Amino acid sequence: MATSQNDKVSPTKHVMISYQWDSQKRMIKLRDKLKAAGYNVWMDINHMAGDTLACMADAVENADAILMCVSKRYQDSKSCKKEAEYAFQKDKVIIPLKVEENFQPTGWLGLLMGTALYYQAHSDEMLDKTFSDVLKELGDKGKMAKQEKWLPVQRGGSKALQCPICLLPFKNPKMLPCMHRFCEECLVPLAPTGTKYISCPLCRKESSVPKGDVRQFPTDFHLKELVEEEASKQQLSGGEVEFSCTCCEMGKQSRVVAKCQDCKHYICDSGLSAHKSDEKLCQHKLLLFDVAKGENTETKQKPTAKAEKPEIKLNMETEWWGLFDAMYDDDHSINLLRFWIQCYNGESQWQDMMVNHYLSCLDELKTQGNDQETLAKRQQQIATVFKQAGQYDKAIELIEKALDLEVKELGGRPERLGDLYFLISDVYSERLNSIALARNVDPDMVQQYIKHARNCLNLRHKAKGDDQKFKLASILRSLSHALRNWIDYGGDKTLSAQDAKTESMKHIEEAIKLFTKLKAKGNVAKCIMTKSSLLEAGSEEKEKLLRKALEMCDEVYGEVSRLSGMLLWCMYVLFHTRKDFYEAYKWLEKCSQVRTKLYGEHHLHSQMVYTELNRSIYREIARKTKEAEQKS
Repeated sequence: MATSQNDKVSPTKHVMISYQWDSQKRMIKLRDKLKAAGYNVWMDINHMAGDTLACMADAVENADAILMCVSKRYQDSKSCKKEAEYAFQKDKVIIPLKVEENFQPTGWLGLLMGTALYYQAHSDEMLDKTFSDVLKELGDKGKMAKQEKWLPVQRGGSKALQCPICLLPFKNPKMLPCMHRFCEECLVPLAPTGTKYISCPLCRKESSVPKGDVRQFPTDFHLKELVEEEASKQQLSGGEVEFSCTCCEMGKQSRVVAKCQDCKHYICDSGLSAHKSDEKLCQHKLLLFDVAKGENTETKQKPTAKAEKPEIKLNMETEWWGLFDAMYDDDHSINLLRFWIQCYNGESQWQDMMVNHYLSCLDELKTQGNDQETLAKRQQQIATVFKQAGQYDKAIELIEKALDLEVKELGGRPERLGDLYFLISDVYSERLNSIALARNVDPDMVQQYIKHARNCLNLRHKAKGDDQKFKLASILRSLSHALRNWIDYGGDKTLSAQDAKTESMKHIEEAIKLFTKLKAKGNVAKCIMTKSSLLEAGSEEKEKLLRKALEMCDEVYGEVSRLSGMLLWCMYVLFHTRKDFYEAYKWLEKCSQVRTKLYGEHHLHSQMVYTELNRSIYREIARKTKEAEQKS
């Protein structure tokens, strides 16, 4: 069930999409079609932390209309039921879309829907067919003003490449959370340094300003490159375009002759000379503008005698895997992730680019005729990195391929199957942690988690040796965590919440004993954290266990680690539950610092912390804390 990422939804009226997670991909398509048609759409698919009931209520209350995307799983979801019943109670306009063919609502959903007309949306094709009818029923409900209309960036479209404020080609385009883009220099006057919030000039949605500086909003590098590409084409074709050197004092008075592909500067003759003579710059790639011939040429400069260094070229077959192996780590490939983050200046696109690259590397392995064992190993490693980067769906897809390969081609070896079942259960664990509250997740996700963990446990119970004992303890902890999530859901006839709690405690106690015997202190700390989750929320005993786990974690891993990030979050939740908001804020700030260092700003684990910091209570505490520091 989708919930809001903000503590308070913008008062701007919107069309709300109420859906269950299995239909998410089609609902994203629906969202984009509605935005392109000029509607303000509420749908959150990434951040599930915070006071979810309050967020859901705000979203319903500020909805002009609600598209209720119904299916059997929607009907069975407790969260969907709460959302739908609240919408009905508030007398909201409800437009039902059937996302499951031949589904007939019964029980509470059948009573709520009554004889309402359904629009078929059980496939992409049916959604396309009925979309115009949905628009007719929506009318002006939730529609943006004309100047607010959302437009996707289009290659070659002049308006798409113009800033809505200055009406000139974008210069260093910054993207606001509402997805509207503006030149950096156009935003600065609207929100001077130190400003906490900015109202979007188009849709008027208010957003917090990162670090009080609009220059910290993410740069849309894709749009920036489109603008530069268009400018290059105009210059090469003799078109008049304002093009200035960006690396010397002459600026607009200089004739641009090239663009450096490494430092992203447009350079004049003097800049070109500097690039050729400097020890470091001489190795940059240059895009030379040959106006006389009407073409551009990409060239790699030759190092000068003073700067003789081997030219580094990475090809997919060998060096990329060498680079990968040098930085890969089963637990957390922090250097590998930092490498990709730095490649894209910390912007969110690094994750998509990394995923596409490694999938291409795997395809290359297949076409080169590598043995199935090598392919299976690489699939497992890449899936692990995808998990670490928060790309959970991609990780699950890859692990399922590796499982299929192991069963059909490699003999279904118990140890390998155990490793793969453990990895896929770990992905579900990470995914649930990123959503934060399991009761807002489809129970099928938790059931899949439990199923894979049990499969792994059955295989590892038969294994012997310290290494296998370590793996056994690891899956016991994972299964305990899976059952803990089932408790949050409330259980069902197949496994009650009480039975799940009893089994979960049994497994975690066994895991603690095994890890203690193996002297694996860091893993003992992780188990203690899991055990604390089975205790009463906000209790003294829970706090005692978490502090013990933190102390052990700091001793083994230091202050910045994946485990410390999880423990700091648990401490925040504990004090937030007690309504000790000042203490909760301290832990949340620490958690934010650790997760930003580990994952960067765009990872789900970082975003869920930023969402909490953006809540009104913590914004107010941050303001008072800053004032107190300034006075002292």
